[in-house]
Amino acid sequence: MIRVTGVEVIPITFRLMEGYRIAGHTYTTATNILVKVDTSDGRTGFGCAAPAAEVTGETDAASLEALQDRLHPLLRMSDAGDADGFARRALEAAPAAPAARAACEMALLDLAGLRARVPLVRVLGMKRDRLPTSVTLGIDDPRATLERARRHVADGFRILKLKVGENWEDDVRMIRLLSQALGPGVTLRADGNQGYDEEDSRRFLDGVPPGSLELLEQPTPASDLGVLRRLADDFEPPIMADESVLSALDARRLVDARAADLVNIKLMKSGGIGEAGEIARATHAAGIGAMIGCMDESRIGISAGLHFALAAPNVERADLDGHLDLADDVASGGVRIANGDILPLLDRDGLGVSVSL
Repeated sequence: MIRVTGVEVIPITFRLMEGYRIAGHTYTTATNILVKVDTSDGRTGFGCAAPAAEVTGETDAASLEALQDRLHPLLRMSDAGDADGFARRALEAAPAAPAARAACEMALLDLAGLRARVPLVRVLGMKRDRLPTSVTLGIDDPRATLERARRHVADGFRILKLKVGENWEDDVRMIRLLSQALGPGVTLRADGNQGYDEEDSRRFLDGVPPGSLELLEQPTPASDLGVLRRLADDFEPPIMADESVLSALDARRLVDARAADLVNIKLMKSGGIGEAGEIARATHAAGIGAMIGCMDESRIGISAGLHFALAAPNVERADLDGHLDLADDVASGGVRIANGDILPLLDRDGLGVSVSL
């Protein structure tokens, strides 16, 4: 048994360099809660929680309470070498705090890679060594959006994800503008964040130029799988479920309903890599593709998400840009982006991050 000798729970509110708007929300800061775990073999692992009530179901305060009052004591009693066992007990202790659970499991898996003296992805079983990632454009006026898009393309990104869902007509115009201005070498994704109803989703999908959109993510409220299924059946661009799938149980419901073509897997929604793997296996068996997504996360969380994705059977897309807008991340390393691809640091063990607190 590898004893946990110390646990620190550290909430940090990061400034966003630009901030952004999505359907129903505007963000200028991002709260992460770091978890630092020291063990009896002299190693230290890190994890981070990035709660968001509208996605993970937990507020910053609820996530911090779960970590301090329930998961911190559970970690102190746990075998640091048994991340799976901890994850099962954590689900019982804090079922409504997936981001908090993810942070703890992340730290234990970071330690697993450090003990094995290999990057975490090699512990998990690496299937690929990189993924093309999108970078996100919030809802804004056309001039500012186009300027930001051109800047990202100049930086090497080949995939842009546009936030939509407030006004379908404005959103169609923005897709047309970006498609015409950037040309066929840039792939466009759209993310509705549940902002549309079914009628507006149909108007949007009817209005975008054929071939201009790679996918439409969660256009309608998460609870109504029937709407997603009808949209997936009736339109060419693939429909991706995000907020509709938090757990493996949700993934199985999605599969049974044949409700989407794709699923967005986020560690903060699922409660960690173990449950994310169950989601990937369930959707893969049904022929549903997957994307690894993120919240506004420190490089700690982004690195964990990438290591998971590179070992998952059906994760062929990435939207791992949540660290790029943090003005004062306490973590460095973990990942790098080259020519629009996101890669792990395979010359570093565990998550490959350095943390300055």
